[in-house]
This record gives sequence, C-alpha cells and structure tokens, in this order.
Amino acid sequence: MTSKLICKGGIDDESKRTFFASAESSCGLAALGSTARDRSTMTTSAPTAVRPLPAELAERVDRAAEVFADHGLDATRIDELARVTGIPRATLYYYFPGKEHILAHLLARTLAQMASALDAGAAVPGTGRERLERLATEHLRFIATHGPTYRLLFVELGRAASLVDIAAGVDQAILAPVRSALREGARDGSLRVDDVGAAAAVVYGAVLVTGMELVFAGTEPTVDDRAKTMLAVVLGGLIPAPGRRR
Repeated sequence: MTSKLICKGGIDDESKRTFFASAESSCGLAALGSTARDRSTMTTSAPTAVRPLPAELAERVDRAAEVFADHGLDATRIDELARVTGIPRATLYYYFPGKEHILAHLLARTLAQMASALDAGAAVPGTGRERLERLATEHLRFIATHGPTYRLLFVELGRAASLVDIAAGVDQAILAPVRSALREGARDGSLRVDDVGAAAAVVYGAVLVTGMELVFAGTEPTVDDRAKTMLAVVLGGLIPAPGRRR
C-alpha cells in the first residue's frame, strides 16, 4: 500500500453522498459488533482466498483496492486486476474463485493490519485517556494511508462479506482495544465513563467520519491535527463547563 493519503482531488457531490450514505450505515456496525461479540459461535461465510496466499502476492493484490474503488465491483474485470497487480489472470483464479473473494481478502487483510497497528499503540504505557488518544490517532493515520481500501469497503461493504462477519472483525480490531482503554481510564481516573459500550461506539463513529473527511478532503489539516480537534470534542464534550456562559 502507498504510504501517502489517497485522494483523487475533484470528488463530485454524488460520490460524496454515496460514500457518506454507506458510512452512515457502517456506523451501525458498532452496535452489531456488540451483538456479534456476545455470540458463542460465529459463522465464517465470508469468501476469501481458497489457498494460502504468499506474502509477496498479498502485497500485490492490495493494488486491486484502487481499481475496485474507482470502478466498483460489477464494472471491474479480472483482466484489469491482473494488469494492475502484475499477477497473471490464471494465478488470480488459482487463489480466488471470483472478484467477491478478492474483496473479502482485502477486507480481512485490512482489519488484520489495523488490529496490529492499534495493538502497538495500545501497548505503550500510559493512562487510559492517553491510550484512547493514541488509538484514535493511530486509527486515523491508518485510514489516511489506506484510502483506496476504505473507499472500496464503504461503497461495497455489504458485498465483501456478511455484515455479521464484518461486525465481528470490527469489534475485534477496533472496538475491543477502545473498550479496554475506556475501562482503564475509568479505573485510573483519567476518564469518566458511565457506559463503556456507548462510549466506544461514540469514539468509533467520530474516528470513522473524521477518517472519511480525510480520504475525501485531502491532507490539510494534517491527520494528527484532525485527531486533536476530534478528540477535544469527544473527550471535552459539548456541555459548557460550570461557570461558563451558556
């Protein structure tokens, strides 16, 4: 994946409406993820590669995200994916029976990479609030450096895998470390948390929408500046402090 923010520049209003409408429904995955977390068994109906994919090929398959994001699943052809990834058409079919399987692979790989990035951020010593701030910032940085994948997954979300499977992945990769930081903050006094689940959903939603703005609006202000502004609202709240004019 490219290490810079992916943005096409002149995004038309219709594309923005489609993207934000898809993301609005995606915010509901936080609630669905709570349900999935409580289930004793989870289905694994999401199609993925039918054979183990070598790491070198997996990195090249990542390039397919931008093609899917630009053209959509239906309009994308395997021949184009072969050209962009540099993987012969026959080899793609050897590992993936169809385009939906490539979508599911990209989703699973992205969630795994995100989980690794967030785990690294959560492992740094500090208060619960400091951990939460690092998690939110790292999540935004990840979104900013995986622009095509995020555009793809929000637009084609329901076709990449079942929503329950997606919610389970989101819960494990994103919400679980956020809930852990919130509980730690409540214990050490750095955060006031009345409902961990609701608070985690608020943080996730704020990061998600801010991340979408980064993908579409470009790099100004910087990712870290956006994170600080968002966290000031999330952590500071909207109710005036005592003594301030209402």
